[in-house]
Amino acid sequence: MKKRITQTLLPIIMGLSVITQFACSDDNKSGSNYNGPLKLTTFYPDSGYLSSKIIIEGENLGTDASKLSVYFNKKKGYISQAVGNILMVYAPKLPGDTCIISVVKGNDALTFDNKFRYISRFTVENVCGKTGSRYNIGGDLASTTIEGWRLKVGCCDPEGNYYSCYSWFGHNGGLALISEKKNLSKKIISELVNDVMYHKVTEKLYAVSTQKNVIYEIDPSNDWKVKRRYLKPQDPPDKQVDYNSTSCIAYCTVDGYFYGRTATKQLFRFKLEDMVCEYIKNDKYNTSVAEAENNYIVSMMFGPTDPTKLYTSYGVSSLISVQDVAKPESEEEIYAGHLNVRADGSSTTQVINGYRTDCLFSWNNQMSIIADESGQKSMYIADAGTQTIRKIDMNTGMITTVVGRQGVQGNQSGTPLGLTVKGDLYISDCGSGCVRKLSLR
Repeated sequence: MKKRITQTLLPIIMGLSVITQFACSDDNKSGSNYNGPLKLTTFYPDSGYLSSKIIIEGENLGTDASKLSVYFNKKKGYISQAVGNILMVYAPKLPGDTCIISVVKGNDALTFDNKFRYISRFTVENVCGKTGSRYNIGGDLASTTIEGWRLKVGCCDPEGNYYSCYSWFGHNGGLALISEKKNLSKKIISELVNDVMYHKVTEKLYAVSTQKNVIYEIDPSNDWKVKRRYLKPQDPPDKQVDYNSTSCIAYCTVDGYFYGRTATKQLFRFKLEDMVCEYIKNDKYNTSVAEAENNYIVSMMFGPTDPTKLYTSYGVSSLISVQDVAKPESEEEIYAGHLNVRADGSSTTQVINGYRTDCLFSWNNQMSIIADESGQKSMYIADAGTQTIRKIDMNTGMITTVVGRQGVQGNQSGTPLGLTVKGDLYISDCGSGCVRKLSLR
């Protein structure tokens, strides 16, 4: 009983202690100009999450919060109080897992030697769909349902609209718009598509058709009007590109090319101006079987801070590769996972968290990479075989599980086969037929 009372009162006592320190500091230093050299003493607590209150103690911090800045890595925290030698600061959103706290006052800038540990939090909510329902796209989100195992990969536009490819094991597919802002779903394309991406330059979407050499161009500003664009061979070709079986595409901002991979294991590129396909080289790590649907389980994306590095997620091979397209002689290298060594969805002993080349994946599908102004860069992977969403901290190479539990199917993971980032993570939960949103804090 005594222990329980102590545990209950401890946070209250700590809070009163902080208030007392602020009051005493204000009384004892009233009228001081705090013009002496800046000095940092300590901060506490040493860990927290979004909007956690952090107390910083030092000397000559001052009383004008507008003249002070506190950074967690490169993200600025909010200073709620400054009373001479003590600051109260609120932690910013997602500054990085391990943070260096620095205080800036005028030309003085000091950092703490010890680190602050940021704890990510998340909430998961259902956007549309219901487990066990039939297919119904078109109308408000409450009435929108998508049959299980239809949802595939997706992407977002800057307005927060989500676009998801869907099919029934290679049949009866298309591209659907899911808009929380407008509370509607809409069937945009009624033919099978393998991949979709948003192009920031043209402000349009491009979807890869399974029908011959078609790329669909979709204009969100014109009621999502769809235009067919046709890929063309080189004349004469150095090597014929099998663009009739394009699995996925990604856009390189440096050279202005779209890059594509085919189900027959070719990497090629083209520009919108002429749509002429140029063969680059064969895939090194694609071990899918020809004519099988799984040879389309491929996703690509260029790095936001290293825009010529092309990352490819091979679901069948259970790995992620990287190659620099600015160096044609460069080969694909394994970035994460092990070639053809797949994590067992029911195992609890296999390594799925740790350094990127030590971990295993299982039917890893779509990935999305985000980078923010703090310099933090993260890759999120929908790993269907382990029923999880995985995160690679690309600054440290460490992999963690964001949501889901290996081998356990549930409302927060299911069998995710689609993932995109627009501030939050949208998950196309294939097994349940639901679109879910994971909000990170």
